[in-house]
Amino acid sequence: MPADVVWMRSSTSTAEDAVEIARLPDGGAALRRAGDPDCEPHVYTAAEWEAFVKGVDAGEFDLPE
Repeated sequence: MPADVVWMRSSTSTAEDAVEIARLPDGGAALRRAGDPDCEPHVYTAAEWEAFVKGVDAGEFDLPE
């Protein structure tokens, strides 16, 4: 994990169990729990992250009404 990645989380989330995300230089992304920054993050390739974002945009993860 590059040391200079910038970890971000929603400005409305202050909880220690919030999820933080960092964009990686290769276009991928890393996710971690805000309350445990020393834990190894989940890392996704650019293709995996793009597929996830497209799925979110398409509503694939929306809760049923």
